[in-house]
Amino acid sequence: MSPDLVTLVTNASMALITFLSGCLVAATPWLTRGREAFAVSVPETAQADPRIQRMRRVFLASVLAVSAASAVATLALSSTFPLAMAAVVCVPVATGFVLMLAFRARVRAIKRAEGWETRAARLSAVAGTAEANAPRPLPLAWDLLYLPVILATLALTLALYPQMPDPVPVHFDAAGVVDDYMAKGWQVVAMPVAVQAFMALCLTASHWQILRSRRPASPEHPVASAIAYGMFARAQSAALLVTGIVITASIAIMPLAFAGVVTSDQSLVALVVVIIGAIVPNIAVSLLYGQAGSRLLRRMTAADGLDFDDDDRWHLGLFYVNREDPSVVVPRRFGVGWAMNWGNPRSWGLVALFVAAVAAFVIVIELLV
Repeated sequence: MSPDLVTLVTNASMALITFLSGCLVAATPWLTRGREAFAVSVPETAQADPRIQRMRRVFLASVLAVSAASAVATLALSSTFPLAMAAVVCVPVATGFVLMLAFRARVRAIKRAEGWETRAARLSAVAGTAEANAPRPLPLAWDLLYLPVILATLALTLALYPQMPDPVPVHFDAAGVVDDYMAKGWQVVAMPVAVQAFMALCLTASHWQILRSRRPASPEHPVASAIAYGMFARAQSAALLVTGIVITASIAIMPLAFAGVVTSDQSLVALVVVIIGAIVPNIAVSLLYGQAGSRLLRRMTAADGLDFDDDDRWHLGLFYVNREDPSVVVPRRFGVGWAMNWGNPRSWGLVALFVAAVAAFVIVIELLV
């Protein structure tokens, strides 16, 4: 593969990643639950309000336009200004956040004008036996599948070790020229395994979050909403596991590059392809199920009242703070996935553990290099 072709493939792939992530952000208003509009609690029937529908269309068109422009900019900046390119990749997400805040303020004003208020206290166990019988995320034991991947990478590294040069090239600049080496030794064998172990730990922690999340349910449709959320959580946990195994397995490119089996350019192209392959299944799951299984409920009769209202617990529409809620993890208000309950001290303890793990990983890598 010629250097020019490698550069073209890499740049085009980064542009595609930028556009795909922007498309998911643009679709967010259609993926959130029916009782939420731009991170504001509303009756399900409010989704048909022309004002809210217009805001959704403006959000979609604006984010898609910015995503397309960002993709073009990424394609132009990838080779010459990599730092600027990295910033441009984040522009669609930042645009979506700013627009969400603007439309959130408008929806809150509409909510006050229309008098949309809570009609009853929230029920914590409204789903009853339906929740107990709903589908569950994959058990945490499935994450043991990372072990054979790590062991296979270790075996590959040991097999390639004799043909690795001394010193071993471990880093390349933007032009594909080696700019850092490592003395041939046990560190060369340990580095890929250390990276994979850290990634497996982070992915397992994400899986644990799905398992520990509060299971939302609608009082109007307790059975259907419990089943829909269960299907959503199970699909998300399966997508996370498959994506995690693929990404973790891609670290095997490191010993292949160390031994000269693949070039730096080929390694970069392979990693970009893996990233795209990891993004697509997650986008598919999000579009199919919606947040917390909301798209599975779109044929249900819309409720015309609010069963609960916790807008004051969501700061900027993204950060959940509720000291009275024992949950550590809750479904996001805007977007697909989960958020931490920053009012629960255990959340801060988990953050401290994560920071300690990252610090330990950085120290290990520095010692190895």
